[in-house]
Amino acid sequence: MSRRTLSALIIVALVLACSSVFAQDDGLKPVPEYTGKKFKLLRDGATAADDLDLAEEEENAWEPGLKKNAVEVSLGIGFLNLNKTLLQHDQIIYKYNTDSTFWGDVKIQGESAFAPTLRIGYGITNWLGIEGWSGVSISEYTSTISNTFSRKNESPPPVPVPNPPLGEFDAEARSLITLQTGINAVVYPLAIGGDGSGRWHPYLTGGVGNIWYDMNSNYTAGSASALDLNFGGGLRLLADRAISVRFEVLMHRNELQWTPADYFLELNDGTTLIPLNEYPIVDGVLSERRVTEFTPSTLSLLQWSIGVQGSF
Repeated sequence: MSRRTLSALIIVALVLACSSVFAQDDGLKPVPEYTGKKFKLLRDGATAADDLDLAEEEENAWEPGLKKNAVEVSLGIGFLNLNKTLLQHDQIIYKYNTDSTFWGDVKIQGESAFAPTLRIGYGITNWLGIEGWSGVSISEYTSTISNTFSRKNESPPPVPVPNPPLGEFDAEARSLITLQTGINAVVYPLAIGGDGSGRWHPYLTGGVGNIWYDMNSNYTAGSASALDLNFGGGLRLLADRAISVRFEVLMHRNELQWTPADYFLELNDGTTLIPLNEYPIVDGVLSERRVTEFTPSTLSLLQWSIGVQGSF
């Protein structure tokens, strides 16, 4: 067989083989399309942003620090040390009955008072703020009587009897309420010249305001008002982006002067009025006269509080 004839036979065999393969492919059924869950292993930037919890990322990325232009509201609870002499007057009436009048040296003393405080402030810079505040305190006071005298309610008045038995009488252990308001500057000295970063921030504060005292006493006519100066400091902890905890100590200084009541007692449904009298010795002679004023008292009151502050 010649070479040309052999080549022709090989070509014919290849053609037949290819035709058979194509015929088998035409008989196959198509593979159905997959409809299950697809997993995208690679994602672009938009898909990643949709899947991430942005709020959680921001919280984790928070860096604690003082911020300017922040509105801040805080509520603190603590105590105001009113354990001071609130009123003192010598030889003043302390008891009256139809038989006798009693007088002596009267001293009224306060006690430590529960004192919540509300503050609303604004951060001018990251180290300087200003805040208005208002507070109230609730407590009781007590009175003591010494160097006592009494005399019969007769005319002419008899000679006074020294150191009479106290017997039963109202020693005035009653309520005392104060109301405070003012405006303070708040300075974070360690943040001056810096960025105010960190969780712990000591601060100084001071300002001016007013304080009203209201004492349920037979000796006073209504409340007493006084200009109040305060200064102190504290420590602020930034717990998270919006919440802080602060501990503060303040010293208040004011001058308290009461207005005497018109009458010490009103008896018989107000038909019998007992004047608020004092009985001093003038030129060696016992005198009887109305009390027209009380000596003012300069008070230095320590107040401490711990509270929660929100920043917006």
